[in-house]
Amino acid sequence: MASKTKPERILCVAQSFPRLEALEIAIRESGYSLLLAFTTDHAVAACVNTKFAAVILDAELIRGEGEALAEALKLVRPKLPVLLIDHREDPTRRNVLPKGVDAAVIGRSPATVLGGLKALLGNNQTAGVGS
Repeated sequence: MASKTKPERILCVAQSFPRLEALEIAIRESGYSLLLAFTTDHAVAACVNTKFAAVILDAELIRGEGEALAEALKLVRPKLPVLLIDHREDPTRRNVLPKGVDAAVIGRSPATVLGGLKALLGNNQTAGVGS
C-alpha cells in the first residue's frame, strides 16, 4: 500500500493583504498546505505547535506590532525560512532585511510571492531581495 505524504505547510501572516484569496489559491495549487494567521500571537503559537516549511510575512505587519515577529519565530524554529512580502519601492531598503527575515520579494502579486517562496525553499537559505 503506497503511503501518501502530507503537503508541506506554509504559514502566512497578514492583516490586510490585498490579494490574499488569490495568494491562498496559488499556494495551494502549488501543492502546499496553508495556514493563515492574522496576529503575531497566533503566528508564534502556530509555530510552537506545528512544523512549517516556511513563513510568509506581510511587511505591513512588520511595520506595526510585528517588528519582532520574525525574530520570535526564529526563537521557536531557528531554521524556519521567513519570506517578507514588501510592496515598497524604496531603493535604500532593497538590501536591508529585518532581523530574522531570510528573503524578501517586492510586489504583492501571487506569482511574485510564490516565486520568492519557491526560491527560498529551493535554496533553503537567503534568496535575497527580488523585484
